[in-house]
Amino acid sequence: MKTRRDFIKISAVGTGATVLGLSAFGAKKFKWFESKIEGPVSDEDLTPYATYCEVCFWKCAGWAYVDKQGRVRKIVGNQNDPHCNGRLCPRGTGGIGMYYDEDRLKTPLIRVKKADGSQEFREASWEEALDLVASKMKEVKDTYGPEAFGLFNHGNPGAHLEHLMRAYGSETNAEPAFANCRGPRSSAYYATFGAYIGSPECTDIRDTECLVLIGSHLGENMHNSQVQEMSQAIDNGATIITVDPRFSTAAAHSTHWLPIKPATDIALLMAWIHVLIYENLYNKAFVDQYTFGLDHLKKHVKNMTPEWAYGITDIKPDVIRKTARAMAGAAPAVVIHPGRHVVWYGDDTQRERAMAILTALLGAWGKRGSLYLPEGVSVPKYPQPHYPEPEWTWKDVNEGKYPLATMGITTELLKASVPRFGYKHQVKAWFVGGTNLPLSMPDKKLFKEAAESVEFIAVMDTMPMEITGYADVILPEATYLERYDFIRSAPNRVPNICARC
Repeated sequence: MKTRRDFIKISAVGTGATVLGLSAFGAKKFKWFESKIEGPVSDEDLTPYATYCEVCFWKCAGWAYVDKQGRVRKIVGNQNDPHCNGRLCPRGTGGIGMYYDEDRLKTPLIRVKKADGSQEFREASWEEALDLVASKMKEVKDTYGPEAFGLFNHGNPGAHLEHLMRAYGSETNAEPAFANCRGPRSSAYYATFGAYIGSPECTDIRDTECLVLIGSHLGENMHNSQVQEMSQAIDNGATIITVDPRFSTAAAHSTHWLPIKPATDIALLMAWIHVLIYENLYNKAFVDQYTFGLDHLKKHVKNMTPEWAYGITDIKPDVIRKTARAMAGAAPAVVIHPGRHVVWYGDDTQRERAMAILTALLGAWGKRGSLYLPEGVSVPKYPQPHYPEPEWTWKDVNEGKYPLATMGITTELLKASVPRFGYKHQVKAWFVGGTNLPLSMPDKKLFKEAAESVEFIAVMDTMPMEITGYADVILPEATYLERYDFIRSAPNRVPNICARC
């Protein structure tokens, strides 16, 4: 059955892969596709340019080495960067592959309907593509108000689009990374400590005496500095406690592996808290000075003994007690890793709250070897006029259902795009940048219905992927090696900034 918006495979456009020179982005020092890169080259023939990687959210600083023909030949880490300590992960060193990928999007594409009713993409000039997006933005603003133009974004390119949309008058935005990844963690730790964990997380694994991993797969992910620091901690004789149903890479290097029954993490955490309180192993000085509610917590966990947890988690009572005592013995130099991609079972905010409370009982906040208090550098913003005040935002779309949310909920914006849900505030068009909605959203039917319901979709990305197949306009994005971008000012142990040049 033909719909208003068929999924179109980018490979079908054929000539849609023609080259767009980097001069379009103002990056004249780099050249691609002008000649095949062959043969070795010495460092003496290369010029380094400062950059920071954006293959993931770690944003490790590095040097892009360019030959005399303007071609990027290698990328290495910056020795002075606390995000990488001079060593990039395999994804970081593979950044050149993103840059020179023959399948990259290199010219704007516009969806058209053929005489037989089928749809395809045709090539367009930048002027035509941008004029079409601008005309649709004006049409939505005049008909429904700017708030009806929603944004799904992620990363630095998404931040540029957020600036655009706020200047346009819309704060109807959401990142799948919030509700699908770290939202429960952000809400839980802020509710407990009045502070966020940050990115990278403020975990002093390097100096810890006890590292607790609950579904945090260090060694299998590419969280660069944390993987390096875990290796240091192991060499230093730190106690590693890994809670995971699988015998993971981290479990293989752990002092204690707890193969927990899935979806029972809160029971284990409550039992650990029970042991710390009822065996008087908690950090009394820290708790007395910085917390309140211990009596309520003690009453709440009274019957949550290791024996009680054993019947739920399959972790034996003596193991629960032994690991709780190991944490207490190392405190306050204990890292209860807050995790990432923490949306699992529906009780995730309370699970993260239990982890934060356990951290507080151990006094493992703002101490060496625990969760440190990060320091940052404030980078002045470029002067700009005040954003217009929208009549409604993503918060109003939620209609009070998610009071702890600090960012837009992607599922709510999708539902607001479908008239049958009857939302008071309707989304009529999308801009998507840096996120692949068909794969990042678990409810595929909802996504497809929402994509079919809206009047217009513009997608900006470097590569053809599932979301580009639903677009009305596709705008090729530059990789991080082609952009002058934000100054990276991520808080860390010591203040630091990183720029691209």
